[in-house]
Formats: sequence, structure tokens, C-alpha cells
Amino acid sequence: MSLTELAVRNAKPREKPYSLSDGDGLLLLVKESGAKSWVLRYWVNGKEKRAGLGKYPIIRLTDARELKNNFKRELAHGGNPQERKKTEREEAAKAEALKTATFEKFANEWYSRKEEDWSLSTRRSAKRMLNHYLLPALGKCPIREITTQELLNLLLEIEKETPENAHQSKGIAGQIFQFAVTRGDADFNIVYNLKNALRPKNKKHRAALTAPKDVAELMKRIEAFKGSEVIRAALWFSLYTFQRPGEIRGAAWEEMDFNAKLWRIPEQRMKNRRPHVVPLSRQVLELLENIRGLVLQAGNSPFVFPSTRARTIPISEGTVVLALRAMGYTGEEMCAHGFRALASTNLNEQGWNRDVIELSLSHVENNAVRAAYNHADRLSERQEMMQAWADWLDELHKREAF
Repeated sequence: MSLTELAVRNAKPREKPYSLSDGDGLLLLVKESGAKSWVLRYWVNGKEKRAGLGKYPIIRLTDARELKNNFKRELAHGGNPQERKKTEREEAAKAEALKTATFEKFANEWYSRKEEDWSLSTRRSAKRMLNHYLLPALGKCPIREITTQELLNLLLEIEKETPENAHQSKGIAGQIFQFAVTRGDADFNIVYNLKNALRPKNKKHRAALTAPKDVAELMKRIEAFKGSEVIRAALWFSLYTFQRPGEIRGAAWEEMDFNAKLWRIPEQRMKNRRPHVVPLSRQVLELLENIRGLVLQAGNSPFVFPSTRARTIPISEGTVVLALRAMGYTGEEMCAHGFRALASTNLNEQGWNRDVIELSLSHVENNAVRAAYNHADRLSERQEMMQAWADWLDELHKREAF
């Protein structure tokens, strides 16, 4: 017996859910709460299935019958409305997921995974490439939809401004796309298609003074430097130890082993993520004792070269560079990294073993034999060389002073 609109409206809830039949498989399901909905029973290959047609009273009796007829009509033509709707929902979910799987999403996830392994300067550089170039142009784009041509156009625009930044942005984009491929959210790393798309990098050597007469002049200018004693000490320390600027500016008292006459730099502060030991010459030990007295007078600090703004942080990245500029050196003449080239050039010319020099610089060699050395290898040779280096500097400074 078919249902009427009145019977549907007056159907009351019971202790358990029940259904009223309208015939031809159409049922009104009444729940304990009183909620009512339409359900269609149908068969596929002899198996009973059920499909929801909507809630009453949004879907009234006449609407439910029409939906039932449309459903059965599609079944008769070989379709399956329920499977079709399931597929449509899945496709809609995929489309929505595609919208949220943006380049920015993967860039942020990639960065958060990598930053712990990077030095501060590397983190800042990557962040700058992302925020200034890649994210403004590609951030909101679904990563699967970004084309090789779109990325190339962006890189070519960056290249017009700064070729080095174009190469760096390309490298970062490649890592992000590869991260998405590994996660299964991209099919291909499109950066592979961009090999040789940019002009080759200009190999620029860092500005440095290498001739002995220029080194002597540098020492005269450090001696006459009008800035703070802490900055002057950082300049001398850079000259005597020739380690990387970031390693020098972050030097901590707890890293200084005065008994062993060693500076022990932990791996998390090294560019190559390997601990490094620097032998301290007599001159450097004296310098450290003097600067420690100055630091204690101004208020204790964990850093050898504390900032004037706060004792809890070291001098900034640009401090040594600004000091060099104040001393009259241009960017083409001398930079903070230049102390390393200055030392390397002169030590090689003085006949010191190349491997000992490279170990002292904490360079990681591709050569398997050299790469096998750990941070403390050939320490006695390095101690001898570092003391001879300091003595050579002092002798050069003394000779040129007269």
C-alpha cells in the first residue's frame, strides 16, 4: 500500500527505528529521535543495496518518488547513481586536496624539516629566496599545476635582477618539488627540465688581501681602528685563526680549552656539520685573556665577542665587514671571509702541507684519503703551523712598523 503525505507527516518515533514502505523499494525510515529520511532498496546482480535519497520534510513524498524513478531509470541504462555520486565525491575531494596542496604548503614543510640541519646564514638565505621570489609568484598555486614554463619565466625574471639569486632559487625550488614527489603529491620534479636554462654562475673569488705588504698594512689599520676593543679583538682573532665569520662571531667561552690550547667548535656551529678543533697560538691565548677581562668588566657574557646591544647575543654578521669598511677597505678589496684566503695563500706559499692547511680551514675534500681525516687529525702539525702563522704575522707587523 502506498504512503500518503499525511501518513508520512504523522509517522511517530518508536523505541527502535522502523520503516514504512511506499512500494517499489521506496522506504521512509523513522528513527527513535523522530528524524525521517528516504531510503531506496534496489538490487544489483542479485544483491540488495540501499541508497539514501534525502531527509524529510526537505524531500517530500512526491520528490522521493521522482528521485526513485530517476535512480531506477539510470540503473536500467547500465549506470549506478550511488557509485556515480561516490565517484563525484572522491573527485571533488581530490580537487579540494589539489587546491590545498600548494607550493607554499610544501615549501613550509620542506623548510621546517631542513632548518635544524642548517647554519643560521643558510636558514636566512633560504628564507629570503622563498619570501622574496618563490612564494609571491608560486605560493598559492597547486604544486601539480605549476608548469616548467611558469617556473622558467620566474627564474629568468630573477636572473635579470641577480643571476646568483636565480640559481639559488632554482636549487630551492628543485628541492621542494622533489620533496613533493617523494610524498606522492607531485609526479615529476619539473626543475630537471631546466638544466642549463640559466646563464652559468660567475665564479667569484672572495675579496682578500694576500700580498705580505698588504697584510702588513691590514695589521696597521687594525691597530689604529677607532671602534670598540671587542671588534678590534674580533679582527685580530679572524686574522690569527682564519675560521669562518659565523664561527668566529659565535665563539663561546665554553668552547675555549685553555689547558689544551684548543678552540673546540661543536658540529652544530660548523658549515659542514662536523666538529672542528682549532689550535690556539700563544698570541691568540693572550688575546683571549685580554678580551675576557674586557668582557667581564662590561658584564659577563657566554660569547667571546658579545654585542653591545645585549650581552646574551654575539656581534652581528655585519660587524667585521663594517669595521673593514671603516678602515678604508672596499668590498672588492677585503671581506670577512677574506681572512681565510689571506691565510691559505700565504701558508701555501710558505710551503706548509696542503692537507694540513685544508684541515685547519675545515674544508671537506672529495678526495677519499683527505676526507678520511677527522677533526683532530694531524693536530701536532696544525699546532706547529698555527704558531708559525702567528709568529710570521707578528714579525711582518714588526718589520713593516720600522
